[in-house]
This record gives sequence, C-alpha cells and structure tokens, in this order.
Amino acid sequence: MNKKTNNNKNDFEVYTDENGLKYTNDSFLTGIYRFVEFKEFGYTYDENGNLVETTTLDPGMFKNSPIGWNVENACNWLHNKAYPQYIKGKCGGCAKAVRSAIDIGFNTDPNGPNSYTGRAGRPSWAWKYIDFLPNIGFKFLTKVSRDQMKSFNAQPGDIAVYQKGGNPAVPGHICMWTGVQWTSDFKQNSMIVYGNTPSAYIFRFVQP
Repeated sequence: MNKKTNNNKNDFEVYTDENGLKYTNDSFLTGIYRFVEFKEFGYTYDENGNLVETTTLDPGMFKNSPIGWNVENACNWLHNKAYPQYIKGKCGGCAKAVRSAIDIGFNTDPNGPNSYTGRAGRPSWAWKYIDFLPNIGFKFLTKVSRDQMKSFNAQPGDIAVYQKGGNPAVPGHICMWTGVQWTSDFKQNSMIVYGNTPSAYIFRFVQP
C-alpha cells in the first residue's frame, strides 16, 4: 500500500491499493473500507483538497455487510425516540438519531465503544452519509427530485439523505421511513424539511 496525507483541515492518512482505490486509515482499523476518492460513491476532492459532491453516484452501489440488519427494530426504536414534531432548540440531531437507529438494527449500543456505525467511521454531518451508507450495506437506489420526494414509494428502513439547497458547507439532513412516516430526531410531515431542497439520495439495506 502507498500512503499519503490529505492536507485539508480534517487531516487524515489516505492509502492507495494496487487498483488505485483510496481508503482512509480507519478502514484498516474497522475492517470496513471507507472510500475517500471514488466518484461512484458521490465524492471527489478538488485541487485544494476540499471534499465536494459529484452527481455520478450510480444506482446499485454498495459493499456487502457481513451481518444482517433488523429493519423492524431500527424503525420501532426511531419512531419511539423521535419528537412528535420539530421543536426549536431541541431538534437538530438527525444524523445521530438515524445512525443510532441503524445501530439498534445491527444489535449494537449506539453509544457504546463497539457500535457498528462507530467502528465503521460514521460521519457527523448528515449529507456525508451519502458516502457512508454504501460501506455498511445500504444500496443506493435512486436520486429523486423535490417533486418526486413528495410521492416516493418507500419501504420501512429506507433512508433519504440530502443537502440544504445543495450546499455542501452545511450539515444537510437524513431521515428514515419507519413504515408510518419519514422520521429523523422528529416525526416529519414528509421527506422534505427544507424549503430549498433540490433532490435526495435514497438508500435501502441489502441483507447478506
């Protein structure tokens, strides 16, 4: 393996394998490869080393998870934990809520040292789950427009991820369809929570 260091503010080591694919150093600690420069997963770096979103994410991309995911447990946990509606000053933790539900589905403690998403190098910002979810067994299904977001035929456990106004400089949003409604840290009226959301990426877990 060849090793180099990314020079952006979130400095980390990047390895390149014999096929030219690049992975972060935490990939070798977790055993789950996290792509950092692979356009099929929606990201690349500009000449200044800054992460930017692309539009080349191809439907069907994912890496097989070694373990199964209990969709019912994940959905029930999220439904029971979420606020009944958006509450200013309390809501704003969509990524933590959804990744915790994912952990419950993998039968790991969301706050424990062995949480599945934690060991897999989960991101803190919601929109970066576009890159993360395929690495833990969630297949990218499709990218839907704002109008399509209103009528998308989701299955329990489906996850939607998007940016606010298409802006990668803000955290964005992530939510899960529980079988009842789209839910993050609060129960939403629809998939859409921003007035200027252009599109969303939809993911679904593939059982091993």
